[in-house]
Amino acid sequence: MARILLGCIIGKVPSQVVTCYRALLNFIYIAQYASHDNTTIQYLEDSLDLYHANMHILVHLGVQEYLNIPKLHSMLHHAECIRNFGTNNNYNAEIFEMFHIDFAKECWRASNFRDRVPQMTQWLSRQEKVAMFESYLNNYKREEEKQAELEGGIEASSSPSSKPLSTFLAKHPHSPGQTLKSVQTSHQCPSFSCHLRTFLNKFMDRGNTIPRNQVALAQLPFDRLNIWHSFKFVLDSLGNDIDSIQNMDGIKAKPGKRGEEGRFDAVIVAHIDKAEARGLQGIKVGRLRVIFSLQDILYSYNIAPYSWPKGLLVYVEWYKISRNPGQFHNMYIVTKPVPQANGVAPGAIVLLGNICQS
Repeated sequence: MARILLGCIIGKVPSQVVTCYRALLNFIYIAQYASHDNTTIQYLEDSLDLYHANMHILVHLGVQEYLNIPKLHSMLHHAECIRNFGTNNNYNAEIFEMFHIDFAKECWRASNFRDRVPQMTQWLSRQEKVAMFESYLNNYKREEEKQAELEGGIEASSSPSSKPLSTFLAKHPHSPGQTLKSVQTSHQCPSFSCHLRTFLNKFMDRGNTIPRNQVALAQLPFDRLNIWHSFKFVLDSLGNDIDSIQNMDGIKAKPGKRGEEGRFDAVIVAHIDKAEARGLQGIKVGRLRVIFSLQDILYSYNIAPYSWPKGLLVYVEWYKISRNPGQFHNMYIVTKPVPQANGVAPGAIVLLGNICQS
């Protein structure tokens, strides 16, 4: 939740306050890393130095009378403690609160509240056995995947960006067989069909490819699509404080009804294979407009070329990202670009799996 605070205060407080809070938030998130080295500890110390260089503005503006607070003072000792004792999750007091929830509260709720201790002990023992078996299955699955990659001649990659997200989608589309014209109207994306033609043209055989200047006039062999309005995927563990599959991020591309505004979420898309898990290389930001798939009838009756993608696709209208981050908040500015000379909004059809996060 704290990650949104910086964006909320930009433009509403002096720039030095923004810098102060940015340094403080950076310190908080870096301190939560599950592993540290000299580089990350240096990041931690740099954030602390930046905070101390700007913290006086809070007293000057009357936000606080003084900043000699134990929790803020303890920040001075984090780097040294990490060097001496390891990461904070090894000795931070919060870990005992989690143990109290897992080993006491959950056990208590599972009992009949009478003969408590034996029931709690048995319940906890069963949970530990289930967790151990789940760990065994996960390790076995990883070994199988690794062996399959080696046999197939595929080089295994340890990059987080190469790990696909677990995506959850409704079994049946929310709007099956919706016409292209209706999609463009309800989803407010008049350029959708143009980008769809361009996308499908890339998968045509070389002899059947349509010239670029004629793609906009090409006729599609269909006029209906299966449309979904939302999907979910499991959050990665980095900076999200998650412990189970229940922590998921939901993304929507839902048109409005009866005069209500629709919801079309912003997404981050890896548009090239070399996209990094950190930074902006290979990454684009846009607004998700349509989640769809080509109807099965196209493949059942050989109406569509065999090379056309059969999976889930999304249409994203791109935003423009500033070249450099802001001086004080260190975030990139995102703006909506103007349409091209032919009236087509900048966008693209991409695979659903290319979406990294919301």
